[in-house]
Amino acid sequence: MTDIKSLFDQLTEHLQKLEKLLATTKPVQALVSRIPAVLKGQEQAVINEIIPELATDMLAMKLAAEAFKDIHIKHPFSQKSARRYVGIIHLHPEHENSAKIVAQISTINSLKAEIEHAVVSENDTRQARFSAIHDNCPGVMTVHLYRKIHCLDNEGVKSVRFSWQRKDSLHQPDKIKLLGEINTEKDRATPDNQLALTQLHQKIATTAEHELRVRRPVKVQPAANIVKVSGLKTVTAPLPIIVIQVQPLEANEVAEFIASHMRKPRSDKRKNVILGTFSGKAIEKIIA
Repeated sequence: MTDIKSLFDQLTEHLQKLEKLLATTKPVQALVSRIPAVLKGQEQAVINEIIPELATDMLAMKLAAEAFKDIHIKHPFSQKSARRYVGIIHLHPEHENSAKIVAQISTINSLKAEIEHAVVSENDTRQARFSAIHDNCPGVMTVHLYRKIHCLDNEGVKSVRFSWQRKDSLHQPDKIKLLGEINTEKDRATPDNQLALTQLHQKIATTAEHELRVRRPVKVQPAANIVKVSGLKTVTAPLPIIVIQVQPLEANEVAEFIASHMRKPRSDKRKNVILGTFSGKAIEKIIA
């Protein structure tokens, strides 16, 4: 069995080293925004507005170090919703700390990957994986522990621009299983809900499985559009992105998120009809 505790102790040590390096490194440019954290019990609340708290220059370097070290549960914040720090740090490769920062981030990402692999591959059940994490990494927040640091070392970055993504999770269900779940729910539902479930069951039963889709809303998340000489890449951006290169680059801080300002669906988007809702998910039929 892998010694997860030893890996975690090494990770903690290297995060502390990275913190010291960032605190003594003057950036070419640094823009890092703290996204207000979700309070415990508020995970399902509708998000209408997010106002980032921007830090620049050396304050941004300090905030980035805090972001990378933020791997533990913090009260009164949610253990289910990740805390996010969105931004860009551009370092010059000739700074004496730049190569050390690249090396530390590489080691940190490797240790994170080793811990995740050990937990997932050596434990068959969800409970066993939970115990493996929390017995060896006390008080850790798993989603924070696993997330990697993006470090772009001499990759010809031309621009890094941040935006908000709000995409739904969409999948084709097992029709028989879904109908069975609805029947089970119908047996314990109130008369009013029984009627709605019966109608939904009939609609699904008369729809071909390949035409069915289950849509689950996904929380809005920050994304980075990274333009390099090799092309455009979009990545989720819960942590500051480190760029090390001589060439200047264009960057912007993440803007406020205002739900009512999100752009409308594309006109060429495939049309679906909502058959009903079940367990907080929309059941849809694809229209050819």
